[in-house]
Amino acid sequence: MVERSIALHQHTPALQLVDPRGLPVASILLHRSSIDHEPELRTSQASFDLASRPVSHWDPRLWADRAPANLSVIHSLGGRVLASDSVDAGWRVLLAGEAGQVVEAWDARGVVRRTQYDALLRPTEVFEDEHCVERLLYGGPDSTAYNQCGQLIRHDDPAGTRLDDAYGLSGSVIRQTRRFLHSANEPDWPASMAGRDVLLEPGDGATTCWHYNPLNETIRQIDAQGNVQLLDYTVAGQLKNSRLQLNCQAEQVLVSAIQYDAQQRVVSETAGNGVISTALYATEDGRLLALSARRADGLMLQDLLYDYDPVGNVIRIEDRAQSTAYNRNQRIDPVSAYGYDTLYQLIEATGRESAVVNHGPVFPGFQSPADPAQLANYTQTYRYDAGGNLQQLTHTGAQSHSRTLVTARYSNRSLPVINDHIPDEAEIAAAFDANGNLLALQAGQNLSWDRRNQLQQVRPVVRDDAADDSERYIYDASGQRLRKVRTTQAKTITHTADVRYLPGLEIRTDTATGETLHVVVAQAGRNNVRVLHWASGKPDALENDQTRYTVNDHLGSGTLELDAQGQLISQESYYPFGGTSWWAGRNAIEANYKTVRYSGKERDATGLYYYGMRYYAPWLQRWINPDPAGLEDGLNLYGMLRNNPLTFIDAAGEVAEIPKHIHYIWLGAAEPLMKHLGGIENTSVLNPDYQLTLHLHLDLRKGDETEIVAALRGRRNVHISDLREEEFFRKFQKTPSYEIYKDLYGDDPRHYSAASDVLRYSLINHYGGIYSDTDDMFKRGVRDTDFIPKPKRIFTMRPTDTPWNRDEIVINNNSFASPANNPVLSTLEKEIVDRYSVYRETGLGAVLSSTADVNDRMRIVSAVTGPRVFTEVLLKEGRGLSKLFSTMIDHHIKGKPLKNPKRYQAEAQKRMPLSNFINMGGSHSWK
Repeated sequence: MVERSIALHQHTPALQLVDPRGLPVASILLHRSSIDHEPELRTSQASFDLASRPVSHWDPRLWADRAPANLSVIHSLGGRVLASDSVDAGWRVLLAGEAGQVVEAWDARGVVRRTQYDALLRPTEVFEDEHCVERLLYGGPDSTAYNQCGQLIRHDDPAGTRLDDAYGLSGSVIRQTRRFLHSANEPDWPASMAGRDVLLEPGDGATTCWHYNPLNETIRQIDAQGNVQLLDYTVAGQLKNSRLQLNCQAEQVLVSAIQYDAQQRVVSETAGNGVISTALYATEDGRLLALSARRADGLMLQDLLYDYDPVGNVIRIEDRAQSTAYNRNQRIDPVSAYGYDTLYQLIEATGRESAVVNHGPVFPGFQSPADPAQLANYTQTYRYDAGGNLQQLTHTGAQSHSRTLVTARYSNRSLPVINDHIPDEAEIAAAFDANGNLLALQAGQNLSWDRRNQLQQVRPVVRDDAADDSERYIYDASGQRLRKVRTTQAKTITHTADVRYLPGLEIRTDTATGETLHVVVAQAGRNNVRVLHWASGKPDALENDQTRYTVNDHLGSGTLELDAQGQLISQESYYPFGGTSWWAGRNAIEANYKTVRYSGKERDATGLYYYGMRYYAPWLQRWINPDPAGLEDGLNLYGMLRNNPLTFIDAAGEVAEIPKHIHYIWLGAAEPLMKHLGGIENTSVLNPDYQLTLHLHLDLRKGDETEIVAALRGRRNVHISDLREEEFFRKFQKTPSYEIYKDLYGDDPRHYSAASDVLRYSLINHYGGIYSDTDDMFKRGVRDTDFIPKPKRIFTMRPTDTPWNRDEIVINNNSFASPANNPVLSTLEKEIVDRYSVYRETGLGAVLSSTADVNDRMRIVSAVTGPRVFTEVLLKEGRGLSKLFSTMIDHHIKGKPLKNPKRYQAEAQKRMPLSNFINMGGSHSWK
């Protein structure tokens, strides 16, 4: 397979064309799926305006037809994105206020969204088509008893009301109450709080509490039913064990004895049922080689072995815990194999499946117990168009079939061919709304969408003379699903099944069975645990408080469910794109309580998988509406994982990697930056696989970016961005940090270093990646092994003394690296806001301007926005970093010998790797 892959990829380079400004206007890939075929050119195009802003993008399919662009953008006179038009997602227009906040928005469905703000630019009301769908209330000066001052304390949203009753000293919520709406319909919140309370279900709501240690790590969670989850950590901040105490019951261990390798990956753990899970990684490239799960009595339950091609695509998976079966003159090995084209799209897959009919959204027949005579080999082949849309799936197996999809000429909207009927352009257009949302899952299964393009309702059965069967979904303000309500008709009776999603808990009720089920949801190391407690309506065949341990594969898909004794409850295998190929277990009633399956996501009765922001149809290998994140995953807004589902996974819940992105910031006049451009160019040469972005907030009275663009024209991986045009900056303007930035970004360039400090923390917390000052010099390229990902970790330079105080040792903030959405950076941002508060009345800029001595001025900057506050927050939040920092000072400053030099070097290398490849600059451009 590897040799075939190498031969297929020969003479298929990737090319990029740049214009005289150095902007990437075209990229050319060579595609083929067979060594017998000549490579086919796949050209993507982009166009830019005079200010070097991208305004149009074409994928290879639309460019070849000279069709409208996949995405076109119009900028306002101020440089912000005013309007966008997507062939997949429709058009959108935004109206921004003076501070960049979005005041009003319109879309292709005719939805008008209007947001109102208070004096601090915090949103207070959100209206959609003049219905008030959100109201937000913040704590005032009288809300200090529970640390609520300035915090959001009540949020009325489309699902009901969330009350943040108390905050901890770190700013984390420690008590939260959720009250649901009495009706499943969208609310129109009245202005009065009493009027809003009338719309809610009676009672006190569902309250969840959290306890944190001094490092702001969760050590206890008490859910709305009084069940307690307890987490213990090692001195290095790694999860050591997890326990659960059901309400009024004894504690039980969920996972213990977690062991980590040098890269902080879990390599071994013991579940509460005694099953030991292990993972083996390759030392040379870090790829996962094996996953196993062994019961306490030695029985191997799962033993997955992984093989890869040279670039890391999974080409073979074998489960040595499963035996070879023989059926219908076939040898059926527990092996799956995969082949890819030159664009790394999956084009062939082989494996095992149920021998009965199995395609579409339905499950294969359940086997109890597993029956080798009901297994068969299968082969699937996939063909895509130049836009990455599946055109044909051919399935060869016990029940052979094929699936053909037809894609619209000028978009990526697609429909399947059903009963040999090929949908035409008009039928495809009618099957989607103006924003690209699919309107029917299958014939008769109508879909409804809310104003935010979230799936609102599915009607699996439509009746002319009676109410329809339906499944309705309700979301909070962030777009996360909080409730699922299914109604079915049985003669004159309406049955309702209701699921409510709370932190660590699901409450499931069903009027048809009289069942009330509380599902306690807990993470147990690599795998997860669900405890089923029936308050009423328990099936006779099942025990109450049943603990179910899920064993996952490398994608997080639940392959095994085990009980508290390590006995098999159910076993499931998947096709590459998420359909279930076969499943078996000891009891069908018991197995049917499994809801979390492929990629660790919940599968609804419709066959759709809920991923958090949208829904995935595995039998179509597509999302059912466009990506709300835009072009983050490519120009095809319906595509699933770039058609490579064995290698890529949904990132939610995973330890974040450091993006291959280096960020620079420059404020003020353009001319002083020119002397640093050579260093930036050197960085781009040393890091050809990294994107470099120079974020500019120029004082246009002192020149624009023309000379900067000209100087960096030849560097294709360098992007020059007007900060004021970035979506990030518009969000930044709504934060308390922007008040500080606005104070410091003025006519005095001596304040720019402090303004840059405030900006860089928020910028990296938004994008992730490496921040570096423009005068810093890269000694070599960044290597994959430089960063060992770990939650909350910020990678830094080694400590240094400061020019303004030689006795002060700090971790400089000149260069650092972090994944996006790092809680430590969020804590740092909040700490800076707190320290700035003493200067709010006079303004920090005014104080600095009146401070004549440069060292005194830098001491203030360091303490409020710069290296000192950066160091103090990192030492407080980074478990184990304080000890390393003290050891460094004792050794390098005071000359004390090291007790354990090897351990010291390893820890310093792990936490402070940037000193290995960056030399700190000393220009002090803004002093």
